[in-house]
Amino acid sequence: MQLTRQLVSCSSEGGITVWNMDTPREEAPQWLDSDSCQKCEQPFFWNLKQMWDSKTLGLRQHHCRKCGKAVCGKCSSKRSTYPVMGFEFQVRLCEDCYETIRDEDRTPLATFHEGKHNISHMDMDPSRGLMVTCGSDRVVKIWDMTQVVGCSIATGFSPR
Repeated sequence: MQLTRQLVSCSSEGGITVWNMDTPREEAPQWLDSDSCQKCEQPFFWNLKQMWDSKTLGLRQHHCRKCGKAVCGKCSSKRSTYPVMGFEFQVRLCEDCYETIRDEDRTPLATFHEGKHNISHMDMDPSRGLMVTCGSDRVVKIWDMTQVVGCSIATGFSPR
């Protein structure tokens, strides 16, 4: 919604999320490639040579969502939200990155609302502050979004 600089998204699980697009965010890192964990150096399961040389089984590869390093499950056992990168729900982090996140870094930057049905399609009518959703159950709902997104006549929306 350009007038209020907000993004509204819906999910098949029934969630409605409103994102303030004026909030400064950090770009998520590129995921790094590696044949072994970039923390403990244990081989990943496709690294046959290192597995043979070290006589160990290969591990599954994961990525830290904050730094992008390729890490094993043991070295990325922590989970946290990190809203400044858009991670409003808990994601995998390496031990080092988890320690750098403060409590205030976990404060949500989006608002969450319950749609109470599986939403497969949605559309907004910004001129009236209305949203229509259709679920996989073929239920159609019309939502008055003026309170949720903080719309008013001053921003170009008129409550019904």
